[in-house]
Amino acid sequence: MAIQGQRLPDMALVARPADFEVPAGVAVLHYYGAGGWGIRWGQTYILAAPYFTNHSIARLAASKATSMVSITPDVAEVRAGFAGTPVQSTLAILIGHGHIDHAGDVPAYFADGLIAGKPTLVADRSTVNLLAALAPRLGCIAAIDYDNETASNARCPLNNVRITPIHHAHAPHVQVAGVDVAAYGGFVQEPQPALPTTAAEYKVGNTWAFLIDFLDDNGAIALRIHYVDAASSPPHGLANSPIAGERDVDVHIACVPGYELSEGYPDALLRHHRARFVLAGHWEDFFEPRSEPLKPLTQVLDTERIERFLQIVDTVVKPTAGAGPINKPAQDCAPPRRCGPRSASWALPIPGETFHFGGGVGLPATSTAAAR
Repeated sequence: MAIQGQRLPDMALVARPADFEVPAGVAVLHYYGAGGWGIRWGQTYILAAPYFTNHSIARLAASKATSMVSITPDVAEVRAGFAGTPVQSTLAILIGHGHIDHAGDVPAYFADGLIAGKPTLVADRSTVNLLAALAPRLGCIAAIDYDNETASNARCPLNNVRITPIHHAHAPHVQVAGVDVAAYGGFVQEPQPALPTTAAEYKVGNTWAFLIDFLDDNGAIALRIHYVDAASSPPHGLANSPIAGERDVDVHIACVPGYELSEGYPDALLRHHRARFVLAGHWEDFFEPRSEPLKPLTQVLDTERIERFLQIVDTVVKPTAGAGPINKPAQDCAPPRRCGPRSASWALPIPGETFHFGGGVGLPATSTAAAR
């Protein structure tokens, strides 16, 4: 299988601890798969809701139909997925929405001491209510409401990192044989006394995108990431003008599935934020065991659809000096360790792949990218 003439590796990569050892001023972005990322800046490590258990469509449907079929994290799969990464030092967990492929494995992050401390949780009010039983394992909790979307900045500050939630939404759901493969809608109104054990309990709530600003020692933005875990039509996902104008987005972490069902995604978001590079994630089939060969999310994607997404990116994001990862394929992707396809404007990451960003940091919002 190939994407734009580049071979798509068959299997996920094994994370290498050395990939997280970088100089000051370099950000590490590690793709865990299924839209989940580990992001390191200095001593701050952020988890963007990795998911490893990969429940099948059949099991999710059975769990929705009857409470007799339990849906809980596979701790062994979670531990294996985190191997080689600095998850123990996690200081914050970001969850964009409450579907099982984003919130479902969060309880297992704390099993067997995987996370050593009490991280901050940044999530929609509904998702915070869904996972309320985890409160003793957490530090600060920033429950985001539509009338208080700056909660994560004001209530739960992180050292040298600023997180700004942005109103977002979820692409229309797709049904296969009558099963809603994008999971379930609704809102969890009250804090739940126990963790969810059935598929029907995972409500999407409100969906959020995040601007993640890494700050230098003087408080200036050194690197900006725009993270989304769902495709959606604008104005969802667009930061307001004062914030967007502070700086170009160095890295847009994209969600590929559902883009054809969303008018103006990803091009409107990329133009609005003057994105300089795109990591096109969440593309692989998370209904199959992670031990199986990689393939696109069959229900909504194939190689042609992925290529059309990347063609949109190539149309909007033009290569600029200093953009893109600073660790090069020749160094990190030589056989037998193969990375995902990439160009000067985008990369299609493979689970287990790690990217370093640091070249060209500090460019102002009036850089050449702003003129696009």
